[in-house]
Amino acid sequence: METPSVSGIGRITTRSSGRETPMTLRLEPAVAADESTQLDTPVGLRQGWADDGGSGATSFGRRLRDLRLRNGLSQQQLARCSSLSVRAIRDLENGRVRHPRADSLRLLADALGLSAPQMTRLVNDHSLGFPPGSTEPAVSGPFIGREQEVAALTAMLGAENHRLVTIIGIEGVGKTRLAREVAHALETTGRTTVHWLSLDDDQLRNRGGAPVVAAARPTWSREGVNFWRHSRRRLADTIGDSDSLLVLDGAWPGDESADLAADLAAACPGLRILVTTREPGEMPLDTFFPLAPLPVPPSDAETADLDEVASVALLLAQTKRVQPAFRPDDGMLADVVRICRALDGLPAALESAAHWTLVYSLRQLAHQLTTDPLTVARRPHGGHRRPDAYASVHRTVAALSGRQRDLVATMSRRSSRESGGYWSVPEVAATMGLTAAECADDIYHLVILGLLRRIDHHDVAMFRVLNIVSLAGQSAISGQQAITGQNAAA
Repeated sequence: METPSVSGIGRITTRSSGRETPMTLRLEPAVAADESTQLDTPVGLRQGWADDGGSGATSFGRRLRDLRLRNGLSQQQLARCSSLSVRAIRDLENGRVRHPRADSLRLLADALGLSAPQMTRLVNDHSLGFPPGSTEPAVSGPFIGREQEVAALTAMLGAENHRLVTIIGIEGVGKTRLAREVAHALETTGRTTVHWLSLDDDQLRNRGGAPVVAAARPTWSREGVNFWRHSRRRLADTIGDSDSLLVLDGAWPGDESADLAADLAAACPGLRILVTTREPGEMPLDTFFPLAPLPVPPSDAETADLDEVASVALLLAQTKRVQPAFRPDDGMLADVVRICRALDGLPAALESAAHWTLVYSLRQLAHQLTTDPLTVARRPHGGHRRPDAYASVHRTVAALSGRQRDLVATMSRRSSRESGGYWSVPEVAATMGLTAAECADDIYHLVILGLLRRIDHHDVAMFRVLNIVSLAGQSAISGQQAITGQNAAA
């Protein structure tokens, strides 16, 4: 069925989500009047989502009690400071109220003197219906070159007509980090509560009980969203009319993220939603925010100007993180330029290259990029394993239409008449034998997916396939061509 048009989102086709998961509330005895004021566990270490041995106290209730006692307040004193009743405080701490409203949480946070981040943790740590582990990711290094994007997204999410924004881009381009910085920018205003749901979180993967395979839509992603879908009414009741931001990080086509966004936006007038995804799926067109790689220096860039190029600044900063004594000379900077250009200015790949400087010199890395770029882009196997940069490019290219794959292959293998391998839409159309409209549609789709880099040359938009797409996509293109040939022979 179709939902009503929602301000800032528009009309989204939705499917029935079925019956809501029934909720069972247990009545538990109140905390004794002579409750202890001794803290047995430091605040911030009390985690977990299960009830505490039948006492009825949830993780949120225990945390609230710890915060109250740390401030030297009785339940009566906290009630007076927060304008809530003593019974409300007692029921929250005992677990009788499992899903407090956002307005009550805000009053409690003000009474306890919590900062905006502390308030967000208090809100997110109680059982809102989010799966375990639904927390924002840790920072992996400096944030460089995205100031304009942060400003644009912050302004968009602060406007009435942009309540849903979808950041789209290739793997490793920095979608999650950008969403995190935008969330923090809104949070520091002191008016916005941030909720974070990582749909590609390791704990959500483990819920599936089976290894993740290269499928169009991983099981753990479906389970994570379905877990949340059953709690959408509770989430809507909890968020209420409060000024909130919900980040859906790592959405997949077909995982009902669009449906969930529409339902919650309709029910919660103060809610804004920020989605990160590699593929737009069913998200509305007017919510798209394509994220391009960082700018790369021209091959003939002057050494004095390199610090102003975001990809160079990021690679140098990441290298200094792993080698504090690193001081590049002019020769090293020339190699840095080659590395940034070969890796397309993708932050995740530049971070990997910085780690490889513990094993190779910059000159060796630059040379290796001419023979086997993927070995430089991949992450070292030591420590916590994360997906390699570009691990999903093969699947993304394979999912393109046949004409789009041919277009990628043509732009990758042939030299355009322009320098630097950039193509204009008319040139691609003439080479491929397409109409201008057909070619423009395909180019648009490839730009949205982050497979092409755009520049403006003499007032003409020019496009170039990312180096890594040319390499990682070759096997996908070859595989599809082989299948087509077999079908034709049959």
